[in-house]
Amino acid sequence: MTQSNHLPTKIKTVWRISAYITFTVLALIAIACLIVFKFTNWHWLVYATIVFAVLAVIDVIIELLLVPYRYSFWRYTLSDDAVELQSGFIFRKLVSIPIARVQDVTLAAGPILQSQKLQEVWITTASTSHKIDGLAPQVGEQLRKQIMKMAVEVNDHDV
Repeated sequence: MTQSNHLPTKIKTVWRISAYITFTVLALIAIACLIVFKFTNWHWLVYATIVFAVLAVIDVIIELLLVPYRYSFWRYTLSDDAVELQSGFIFRKLVSIPIARVQDVTLAAGPILQSQKLQEVWITTASTSHKIDGLAPQVGEQLRKQIMKMAVEVNDHDV
């Protein structure tokens, strides 16, 4: 299987929700700064509030604008000897995870992914972990089983 696979379109909703959550957290920090300023009269907090508010707006705008770009150029490929994760067009990144190095494949889903009926696939080697952002549960489970089967076969041949 050497076909490149895109993430499901539901992942765009997950990324948008994540951007709004980041915006909400930064907005709450800005509001907290204003409340503290009201009771302490620390004038520098007004500047901090302005910085947090501007950062919140810029962050959510950039994240929302990048969702289609991020989706268009993110793909994964499972070949006989590696799992490849490719992302980006301007800043291209290609990560090859040799099947022989795979130690663990984990499926995980937080509340946002669960709301969209998706899950993350974490591929762990001795030195690091790599994540495939969101797959349908049956696709994630099939991928996990396939990678682990290939890893066991490779390790059995090396012994």
